[in-house]
Amino acid sequence: MRASIFLLAGLLFLGGCESADRVLTNTERVLGSRTGRTVLDVATGKDPKQILKERVDAYQRDPEAVIRDLRTVQRDFNTIMTALTGKVRQTWGEKEVKVPEQKKYVKYTQNYMSRTIVDFDNGTILVETLDDKAPKESLKNAIVTTLLTPDDPRSVDLFSDKPVTLTSDHAPYLLGLVLDQEGQPIRTPAQAEAFATSSLESAKGRSVDQNGVTKQALIAEIKMVANFTNKQADKYRATVTRFAEQFKISPSLIFAVIRTESNFNPFAVSSAPAFGLMQLVPTSGGRDAYRKAKGKDTIPSREYLFDPENNIELGSAYLNVLSYNLLEQVDNEVSREYCVISAYNTGTGNVFKAFAGNSTSAINQINGLEPPAVYDRLRANLPYQETRDYLVKVVGFRKQFVSLADGPRR
Repeated sequence: MRASIFLLAGLLFLGGCESADRVLTNTERVLGSRTGRTVLDVATGKDPKQILKERVDAYQRDPEAVIRDLRTVQRDFNTIMTALTGKVRQTWGEKEVKVPEQKKYVKYTQNYMSRTIVDFDNGTILVETLDDKAPKESLKNAIVTTLLTPDDPRSVDLFSDKPVTLTSDHAPYLLGLVLDQEGQPIRTPAQAEAFATSSLESAKGRSVDQNGVTKQALIAEIKMVANFTNKQADKYRATVTRFAEQFKISPSLIFAVIRTESNFNPFAVSSAPAFGLMQLVPTSGGRDAYRKAKGKDTIPSREYLFDPENNIELGSAYLNVLSYNLLEQVDNEVSREYCVISAYNTGTGNVFKAFAGNSTSAINQINGLEPPAVYDRLRANLPYQETRDYLVKVVGFRKQFVSLADGPRR
């Protein structure tokens, strides 16, 4: 959904005043980068649903609050990322800056001296520390924390070195992706401690260029199970199936979008950013989806979108908005799905540009083509190479997930 921000001006304030449109146009211009994702961190409280209710009330009392929120989106997030990057650069050096990404979970602890990088593309976990006083102890603690980090967004602050809140109320988010020495999923502190102790035996050192000063890091490399992607997909199967039925979307399409956007990293963050499994843009697609799913107009917070169930619900709702509202006039279901996939990444406006200069002419052209021709036209004429590649990826993953989610495709 990399450029769904382009939907914002058309959907956010239908019939709005000229000044509002101008603000939104400027916001689009500033935020319409390659990733094109935006976020509004509307609160820091522990109850995202209560926070959203308060924002709904605030927007009802003062509609222009939405505009003010939109205008501060990029500035606020840039402040967070600049602070994080600065701390990392100071501790690890310019060449060693690593921050959270869509398919990489990155978390710093211990005054930024220790960090974990979980790569959901390669199926690897790298835990390392620069602590030169008690490196083995620090590395062991970091491994234990990594293995027991709960599947609860309120427990993890990705943008600071704040300790992870370990709790038995939620299962570890890596549960089933790493097995202990006996081939069992790691879910208890005792298992995590034993695994960490064993990992220290194979830990190795590496040199780190800390801005011209050579430091030694102690690192442990952990491999996920071979079928980690399928394990993650199976973990979310019930949730995907439920919301697929509610919003009349193919389960395999939802799985394919998740696979493409985050590869099932529940803490996925884009560089602009968007959050969660389906990488929703809170101020555009996320807002439209929340309105569809909940019947209320508000902007979901990052805590809300980091929750897998919330994210899948809103991602499915947004696919519904695209399928049955914005692109409902595309007659052929397969052709419409190709357009929906592309629009999830780049917005309907850019989809229409692949066919004609306006939506009416574009719809007419799409309806005059067979699905393979629609696919080819999108692949050739979509404005951004990223979206052309995105279409190929989602369609390919869609086929892979048919047996898992749908059964044979009609």
